[in-house]
Amino acid sequence: MAVKKLKFNNINKISLTDGSKHDLGVLKFDLSQFKIPKDFVILKNEVTAKAEKEKNRLGELVETGLYNIEFKAYDRSLVEVAITNNLTEYGSPITITIEKQDSLTILDDYEDDEFIPLTFEKLTVRPRKVQRKVYSDGKSVDSWQFAELRVSADSYKVGE
Repeated sequence: MAVKKLKFNNINKISLTDGSKHDLGVLKFDLSQFKIPKDFVILKNEVTAKAEKEKNRLGELVETGLYNIEFKAYDRSLVEVAITNNLTEYGSPITITIEKQDSLTILDDYEDDEFIPLTFEKLTVRPRKVQRKVYSDGKSVDSWQFAELRVSADSYKVGE
């Protein structure tokens, strides 16, 4: 099923054709149009954390002490049905990003192949800016486009 329209979760309407500039990355989509599960499980080895970096006055990249954490999250009810029926396919994970975390969750109590229950708070769906190669005047040039959707959350909680 192809998506014909995406609804923004905005009260104010904006025109994308009036010549004014808008940062589409800050617009949030209405969650009701997506099939996002309520409960998730993750695998320990599918969690990645990247330290945020910014340039200092000398132009050097330095870590800020904050982390961006990416979870490959599976629909908990689908995984439970698969395990009950002795299946090995759990569906495709959804990548959920949490930005500007000041600490990392310690998952040492869990094994690598164990599904860990996780709850996300305040899920949002936004356009994701990606760099693509486009051809202009016979040359390949870099171009930033909003070509994907990004699911992010404000916080998360490990456990039941």
